[in-house]
Amino acid sequence: MKWRCPQCGKPHERNDPPCDNCGHHTFERAVVPGAPESDQESFVWVCTECGRSHQRNSPPCSRCGAGTFEKQPLEYEEFDTSTRGYLGLIGRQELAAAALLVGLLAVGILGFVGVISIPGLTPEQAPTVENVPGNATGAEGLSLADVETAYLEALNDRREAADSARLDRTDTLDAVATYYNQRRVKAVSGDGSRPTGEELAANFDVQCRGAIYELGPVPLDGTVTDSATSLGEGLATDALAGGTDAFGNTASQTGIDFHYGPDGRLFVTQIVC
Repeated sequence: MKWRCPQCGKPHERNDPPCDNCGHHTFERAVVPGAPESDQESFVWVCTECGRSHQRNSPPCSRCGAGTFEKQPLEYEEFDTSTRGYLGLIGRQELAAAALLVGLLAVGILGFVGVISIPGLTPEQAPTVENVPGNATGAEGLSLADVETAYLEALNDRREAADSARLDRTDTLDAVATYYNQRRVKAVSGDGSRPTGEELAANFDVQCRGAIYELGPVPLDGTVTDSATSLGEGLATDALAGGTDAFGNTASQTGIDFHYGPDGRLFVTQIVC
């Protein structure tokens, strides 16, 4: 801004009166207020009646109409941020927005880790089967986890001998096998049914096209349960039934679950893909 109307104060870029706001026929050079230089002092004209500041000594006062102005030095108020810090410079709206953002971030983290449930964000928990009859951890004094390990080792020994890929267990496929096998045990006991492929796909994040294999139920007696290794190897022989590619010679992932039923029989379910 270089020019202003002395009548109404409207700024103009050029000296081309009349004023398009009030019609006044002359302009004056605009004074841009700035911080005082060390060797130059700025002044304002103050009404002696009401104290209103004016840029020029041009009474009457625009506030009270008095006709006397007094020349006074223009004072600049120091702006001290030493005790306020950066937060003191932020307005209420900015603080509210920041608080909202922090709150949403906290809720998102809690939802992702499962502390609270948020649809579309909280990871879905794998379904479980309640009141499964029998024993999921032991059979005839043997640890079923040890039997599963011996079973898979025997399977892989035979597959490697036939140049087939090894089968590696994954947590996801183990969860699918456990869910299916427990539903199978309940179905054989007359309580419910086996889950369908669509149900498994909807409840488990399986990234491969898997096949479900059922073995047994196998009656257990002292001749095969003298050790976890002998039981596992015997079950591997039954599963392969003489062919090392029974699960597909290119399959590489598997999930296994053994469950000892209430009638003394062992249920084996294996997922392979």
